Amino acid sequence: MNDSDPDFQPGPHTAGWIDFGRWRAQRLSHLATLLNWLRDSGIDDALWREPLAELDQRLRRDVVQLAFVAEFSRGKSELINAIFFAGHGRRMLPAAAGRTTMCPLEITASAPQQPPTLRLLPIDSRGDAATLAQWKSRADAWTELRCADATTLQAALAHLADTVRVDAERARALGFAIDDETPRAADGGVDVPRWRHALLDVDHELLAQGLSVLDTPGLNALGAEPELTLSLIPGAQAVLFLLGADTGVTRSDLELWNEHVGEAGRARALVVLNKIDTLWDELRSPDDVAAQIERQRESVAATLQLPLARVFALSAHKALLARLRGDDALLQRSGLPALELALARIADVERRELIDGGWRATLLDTLVRVERQLQQRVEQASAQLDELGALHGRNAGLAQGLRRRVGAERAEFDGAVARAQALYAINARQLGQAVGELDPARLLEPLRQTRERLRLALLKTGLREALAATCADIVRAIATVERELDENRDMLGAAFEQLNTELAFGLPTPKPLRLEGTRLELNELQRGYLAYLTPARWMQLQRGHHAERLLDTALERLRTLLERARRDLQAWNRSALASLESQLRERRRGLARRAQNLEQLGSTDEELRSRIAAQQQAIGAAHQLRERARRYFEGVLH
Repeated sequence: MNDSDPDFQPGPHTAGWIDFGRWRAQRLSHLATLLNWLRDSGIDDALWREPLAELDQRLRRDVVQLAFVAEFSRGKSELINAIFFAGHGRRMLPAAAGRTTMCPLEITASAPQQPPTLRLLPIDSRGDAATLAQWKSRADAWTELRCADATTLQAALAHLADTVRVDAERARALGFAIDDETPRAADGGVDVPRWRHALLDVDHELLAQGLSVLDTPGLNALGAEPELTLSLIPGAQAVLFLLGADTGVTRSDLELWNEHVGEAGRARALVVLNKIDTLWDELRSPDDVAAQIERQRESVAATLQLPLARVFALSAHKALLARLRGDDALLQRSGLPALELALARIADVERRELIDGGWRATLLDTLVRVERQLQQRVEQASAQLDELGALHGRNAGLAQGLRRRVGAERAEFDGAVARAQALYAINARQLGQAVGELDPARLLEPLRQTRERLRLALLKTGLREALAATCADIVRAIATVERELDENRDMLGAAFEQLNTELAFGLPTPKPLRLEGTRLELNELQRGYLAYLTPARWMQLQRGHHAERLLDTALERLRTLLERARRDLQAWNRSALASLESQLRERRRGLARRAQNLEQLGSTDEELRSRIAAQQQAIGAAHQLRERARRYFEGVLH
């Protein structure tokens, strides 16, 4: 549902995402203009096609995920209603007492003008060791509900609160922690969520700007899904951690914070102290109430070791009520606008800053390569112009001498091409060796074998050791790759310097490549898994397929990390060789044009003057093309 749906009314709280969406659309438009001009310009596409196409795709794929994390009854669903669904004029997610979401919910954008679709994965799927990522590719496993309007969507979302009664043994097999304190029915059964996971695709203006929402359940359900703790939550750009003003930071809140947000998540966490309306007391002055709320904020910030500015006190219920009634005064008192401003900054300003660095670096690097090619074109045309000028008023003997010189230069160039071919062969061998060092099949085989061992074992042990050993192997492989890349760079640099001397090329020494991003991501991944695998979680690892799912999640994340690093190596190498390939092609064309000019040169001064004019025009065109390239690139940069 979007702003064209009569059921949906956008609000001013959408500004941060809308600003980014417009900014991104403008950037993509300017980039498309640049790409169209480059395609028609005659500039060698090896210099620009791949880096600019990757820039386009990176910007289109950019998504900010907000993960809502809290214990039960902290008001997550109501906050999501207030921020994202108040425009529908009703409460969409179940949030009444005793009726709240029981399973994780991912909310993403649907295709424009398509009806909302809710997909529900049955809880029995935990009887299979497949990860959530693997289940998402199995469409037939999900119960799908298509919604025609806000009313049917509300009815569909009510199913997120569904439970099913199973015996205690079955509940443990499904990964739930069942003990003597777990509430039970008269027959000894326990109620567990009917659904394991939910996916909502909805045409919503915020989601269309590159936003997705992850609503997670409480501590018990989170602990049964290692993929949430170790993959989905760490992958979120912002974590909203909710507490209740009526409860403060409870023991289970603190456990949830330490285990599922963790050290890495603190850097991107915003804490919401919800339900401050429980502190509104008409028998106390507004200043006294405000002072009490401020003391609670300070206490929360100290307990969670966060800056006070990242703790927001609000009432999600009053915020939703204010939006439904159009009560601006109540909305301001609810405290929600301050949180939305912080989210808008993440969605707009911080995203722009994050994107800008790589965006500018790629464009400037591509512009430098394009300008080098055009400068070489100018230099070659100028050399031809000098040769033709020397022939003016001279005899045919001089033309013959120039033909011999061009022939000698062509022979020298052919020798350089032969050396370049040998260089390509050596480079391909070195690159293949470096890429092979990061082969996922080889590096992850010991961990895969551990996973198979655990599948058959009665006791699930050795996970920490296996993960630590695999991460150590990858760290060593990264160090080896960086040494090999330095050797490859030295080889290419020496070859380029020789070609620059012999052929007056302008080949730059390739920039060094450091896989620091891969190393940092690996360290964070390892830290998260080892922090998760505590002795206190030993019993949980013995239940159902928890250990196998955990290792499957680790294997998938490590495989993705290694494949991305391999693509980075190959892209770096292609970039390093692009200028060489372009300048070789440009020189070959230049020599062919010089030879053609001399072979077709007649004895008349008129024909000579015509060819001189043509070369002058070619020089002018190259200068003009370079200036136009600068303008087009600057248009995208600024």
